[in-house]
Amino acid sequence: MPFSFFLALRYLRGNRYTLGGTLTSVIAVASVTVGVAALIATLAVMTGFREDIRRKILGAQPHLIVLSQTGSMPEGDYSSVFSGIKEVVAWSPFVMEQGLLKGASTTQGVIVKGVDPIRESAVTGLSGHVRTGRWESLSSSTPTVFLGTELARTLNVSEGDSLLLVVPSPSASLFGGLPAIHRLSVGGTLETGLYDYDANLAVLSLPVAQQAFDKPHSWSGIGVKVEDPDDPFGVSFRIQKNLGSSAYVRSWLAMNRNLFAALKLDEVVMFLILALITLVAAFTILSNLILVTAQKTREIGILKAMGATEGLIGRAFLIKGLLLGLFGTGSGTLLGLAISWFLKTYQVVQLPADIYYVERLPVTVVPSDVMMVAGAALGIVLIATLYPARIASKLDALTAIRQ
Repeated sequence: MPFSFFLALRYLRGNRYTLGGTLTSVIAVASVTVGVAALIATLAVMTGFREDIRRKILGAQPHLIVLSQTGSMPEGDYSSVFSGIKEVVAWSPFVMEQGLLKGASTTQGVIVKGVDPIRESAVTGLSGHVRTGRWESLSSSTPTVFLGTELARTLNVSEGDSLLLVVPSPSASLFGGLPAIHRLSVGGTLETGLYDYDANLAVLSLPVAQQAFDKPHSWSGIGVKVEDPDDPFGVSFRIQKNLGSSAYVRSWLAMNRNLFAALKLDEVVMFLILALITLVAAFTILSNLILVTAQKTREIGILKAMGATEGLIGRAFLIKGLLLGLFGTGSGTLLGLAISWFLKTYQVVQLPADIYYVERLPVTVVPSDVMMVAGAALGIVLIATLYPARIASKLDALTAIRQ
């Protein structure tokens, strides 16, 4: 065993005459443990939020949408627009407008989306979010609507009940435009996991929506699914080039930019705030090493008089500080992973879905985040040990022995 390592272990153990140094060592390790554990658990929760919301948005929205500059695009075969782009997996037209749904005793403003049931399944996967009913019933001869679970609860309706859809009508009269009223049958409910969707979305078949909103030969837009939803910009550029100036393309990232920017900002701020705990722990380690230097001044002087070099003394203190950091980082990593596992397994925290988009606390541990936290903690500890190690190594032997 190198003598510097042996000396570091000796100073680390302490004795009954160096109780203050031992106590500060324990406090330093505990501080690093708490800081690292808090960082790992917090990043796991923040990453879980981001990934859970991302997954749910991609389950309800197309990766790209093509919209007309005039607000309405002519019905037709757009295969030529997408056929030369290999990254395009599928596309589906839709009609999206606002309307009112009237139940037996309640009226609710909603977003109405008309879709092709078969083609929409390949683009957004809405059919995979059916909670009650059969998705294929949208294609039946009876005008059928699927409601978000929260919307169905608000309207107090279930599968088989009747609703009235009230939409603005372009027809004029002496009293202005009169609304058009259409009777619909509830085919079932959808649960995407996103409160805004589940509380406001009503899905019709494309022909029914075209008839209801007086768009007999036009669509509101086209939804597109691509191979890599996290990098849709190159694909959208090529689609835009094929479309020309008559339409424009928007990605799901652009439509949800503010949401993900806020989540990223929260993650960075939480990291910086909790990193202060580790910084405080580093100051505790610094004070511990300075205290040990003061307590061991005479011993250091004797060692230097016997031939110990400045480098050996400095390495001993550096090793002691790093050992404190390693103990704290290792125990903090294990504690942080344990907390993350507990939160993910037992779901002890329930959240209001209308505020946080999710009802349960999502937890996702990313190995790179764990390594980043551990590396940052050790880096802070290393920087904190440099100054006291230098002080100890620079002690004059004769002066130290006389003290």
